[in-house]
Amino acid sequence: MADRSLTKEDVIDEESEGLAPQEVELALKNVSTLFGGGPPSTTSAGRPGSYRQPLSSGTGPRGTGGRTRVDSSARPPEFYRPDNKNKKKADDPVDYRNFSVHGISEPLLRQRLESKAVSQDTVDRVKSDFAPHDHLSTEQIATLEEKVKAAHKLHVTKDDKGAEVIYQEVLDADPVHYECLTNLAKIAYARSEYGRAKELFERAIVVKPHFDKTVYHLAVVLHDMKDFERSQNLFNEVVQGFTGETDGRAEKCDTHTYHNAVAMLGLIHQQVHGDHEKAGILYNTVLTKNPDHVLTLDHKCSLLVWKDDREEAAKLHKRVCSLDPNHTKKVCPYLDSLFPQNSELFHPIVNLPDRLDKCSSDFERGAKKKSWKNHPWRSLKKKIRRMAGSES
Repeated sequence: MADRSLTKEDVIDEESEGLAPQEVELALKNVSTLFGGGPPSTTSAGRPGSYRQPLSSGTGPRGTGGRTRVDSSARPPEFYRPDNKNKKKADDPVDYRNFSVHGISEPLLRQRLESKAVSQDTVDRVKSDFAPHDHLSTEQIATLEEKVKAAHKLHVTKDDKGAEVIYQEVLDADPVHYECLTNLAKIAYARSEYGRAKELFERAIVVKPHFDKTVYHLAVVLHDMKDFERSQNLFNEVVQGFTGETDGRAEKCDTHTYHNAVAMLGLIHQQVHGDHEKAGILYNTVLTKNPDHVLTLDHKCSLLVWKDDREEAAKLHKRVCSLDPNHTKKVCPYLDSLFPQNSELFHPIVNLPDRLDKCSSDFERGAKKKSWKNHPWRSLKKKIRRMAGSES
């Protein structure tokens, strides 16, 4: 038998291993119908020209009714699309399910994040703090509440140190206890520990984001930390919540806190932005409703000093002191306006440890001098040592 070269039809017949050409063509037409692309082209012999190598599915003998596997190139892009049905959205870095279980409003928490009242790190911290809270039994929670009541009595009687110990003990057992977070923050603020007060107020806001008054307290701390942009945003948030300019999901603060927030906004416009006209409008907004609002009157005194009406400012400040006898123990913008930062009375403040370190280094340098080594007191000290040594 003479050798001959294999033609294209021979290769297809050999690879098909017994499949009839009509079966192959029908299978390809079915694939085209399922995945699109139109019917396959055929050659003059009636065989599909684009067909190359049918592959067995491995579940049955080839050519005896076994299925042929569809090549991956025939699958549409939707076939490889991952299933994200049970995954959280890519643009949502927070899983709020754990917060919703504990009664925390998801929309309000999102709002606090957007207004920068809290940071993402704080939200993650509080989320992990719920783990020890969930493991507390009913009896343990009742015991902690009794301790909080005892601490509150000490706090009311100005025993901050005793109250702090109990509050911290409860907070160690239940890191999401709202009263402990806020009261410890107030104690820290009274001690000028602004960093700790800021952290505790932020955690309290995550636990109960619907309390606008906690947002106000945080804004005051940020103002004293010179973070004026963020504090102004939070003061505005408190004011808008009280006047009903927000969606109303939050629990608005009381009238006194609202007036305080407006007065603080006026102070920021006055001292930071230099917008004294806006500050005056805000002060008058409060004094129209409450002519004896101490904080607003004090801020207005500083505004009168800037307008060079010092006599009127002094009279108004006397009225402030009569309304609040403890006013002299508090921060007073009026007194600050009398002594601006560029005054010659002010000088750089050097911390006591730094001063002691500097004095110690000066002393060491002086002790190395020859005059110090020959000092009479030094020679007397040597004599006493020699005498003590001879006696011993």
